[in-house]
Amino acid sequence: MSFRTEKDQFILDRCRGRRVLDVGCVNHTLAATELEDWRHAQIKAVAKSVAGLDYEKEAVEALRKRGENVFCGDAQNFDLTKEFPDGFEVIVASEIIEHLVSPGSFIQCARRHLAPGGELIVTTPHACGYAFFLETLIFGEEKINDDHTVSFTGKQMRWLMKKCGMVVSEFHWLIQDSSNMPVHTTVGARIAAKIFFWLQCIAATIRPYFSKEMIVVVTPA
Repeated sequence: MSFRTEKDQFILDRCRGRRVLDVGCVNHTLAATELEDWRHAQIKAVAKSVAGLDYEKEAVEALRKRGENVFCGDAQNFDLTKEFPDGFEVIVASEIIEHLVSPGSFIQCARRHLAPGGELIVTTPHACGYAFFLETLIFGEEKINDDHTVSFTGKQMRWLMKKCGMVVSEFHWLIQDSSNMPVHTTVGARIAAKIFFWLQCIAATIRPYFSKEMIVVVTPA
């Protein structure tokens, strides 16, 4: 099993020409929707149709005023069957599941909204990734988002899907180069991020299980 170094293109390729639901479409703040790399806009550009779901009420209202087809709701308990009776061919949940209190409820809810032959794409950090190991070694704990409530290994993710009536059709390990992200504001920070990226790649070449993230494509059992 190998690892990938890109995520966005993978998601866009799976959404191309299909009916898509983008869960967590706001990406934390309304300001994020103004950036060139706002994924929801990228999906909209390639999909046959796209709807968005997010619990950030004010941001959703602002996006609706801009003409975006987005809805406010809890990913763990939403119902868009009246608005979209035919369901969705693709549901995207990128970096969402680790924020939830009840991941299983989300999976089951997403399952009800899939059209026949549809697929759910989940991306999330890997609990046993080499990056988290190094952070724990250096800092005494992993430097993870404080809003995360749960983390998964590949095996745990497969079991969660199975218990929710889903089958993993594709599994990809993922390591992304973050050196060009806006969070790295200095040359030194960008260089450090690039070195960190290559260290992860070297580790994952030896054993892909050291990868920092995962991409999981699942379908109803």
